[in-house]
Amino acid sequence: MMKLTNKQDAFVKAYLLNGFNATQAAIEAGYSEKTAYSIGNENLSKPEIKKAIEEHQKKSNENFVWSKQKKLEMLERVAIQCSHDSEEKGMLNAQAVIAAIKEHNLMQGDNAPTQTENTHKIIPADDTEW
Repeated sequence: MMKLTNKQDAFVKAYLLNGFNATQAAIEAGYSEKTAYSIGNENLSKPEIKKAIEEHQKKSNENFVWSKQKKLEMLERVAIQCSHDSEEKGMLNAQAVIAAIKEHNLMQGDNAPTQTENTHKIIPADDTEW
């Protein structure tokens, strides 16, 4: 694979940071405003730039997932630590346990409402039709 030029590397980073606007990324990378639109499109069609963008996105996704997993593990440790009983005080910090469990559930999507469908038919007591 060819190595990116400094401008191409700057384009990739600007493209990822600005929400995938190729024209703006070209301008931020130092290309002329007059040619930014065509340079942006051209850059996105180059295999080495496509690959660099994909690699950055993959790395970013891996870091996000790792961070979420670490946060979940930390919340679990908080809940466990704070739920130990003390002979003098009882549970050390019930509010911290509840907060950690709520946050853990929120991150896992466990607080999402569930949709239920009522399939019961109501029949009048005197068997008359409504």
